[in-house]
Amino acid sequence: MKRADNYGELYSRVFKSLLLSEDMARREEAGELPHAEPLTGTPLFGAFEAYFSRNLRERAQKMTYAYCLFYCFENEVRELVAQRLSERKGVNWWTDAVPANVRKRVENKKEEIEDNKWHQATIGADINHTLFGDLASIIIAQWQEFDELFPDQHWVQVRLNELERSRNVIAHGNELPDSEIERLEQYLTDWVRQVP
Repeated sequence: MKRADNYGELYSRVFKSLLLSEDMARREEAGELPHAEPLTGTPLFGAFEAYFSRNLRERAQKMTYAYCLFYCFENEVRELVAQRLSERKGVNWWTDAVPANVRKRVENKKEEIEDNKWHQATIGADINHTLFGDLASIIIAQWQEFDELFPDQHWVQVRLNELERSRNVIAHGNELPDSEIERLEQYLTDWVRQVP
């Protein structure tokens, strides 16, 4: 019976991945997402594959899937915030619409990047230096600009707060349990359905 449950879960994940891939392809064709070139045949671990145990590599591959979803989702939310506020508040939207504590944190981060030029991080748009949780703060602070996209502020706050916890687990090199990956998939599905 356990094997049947594992197959059912596997089929469910494959189906969800196919739906997400189709949605991303549709968005690429519509110009909503940049077109991604296929990855080269380089193995995930490159020349270091033999260095790591099979168990560790398998766990890393599982987290690669979750990281990719978080990376895309977080940047999708950033693009939504920047585009919407730019259109509605004008070119000074960052200083006019973003909470002061968020702007201060971003300024500190940019100064840190500038002080550590050896690391080769780039100073891009301010929105790209926000923390994941900052995005919910910006949306709620400017709710009148986002209210027609979401059912209510609580809907946004709950999803982004819960996902931030999972994001931080991955960012610190830890493994998410399957239930948290499923939550990520569900919340991402909710977001894609909700936000045109």
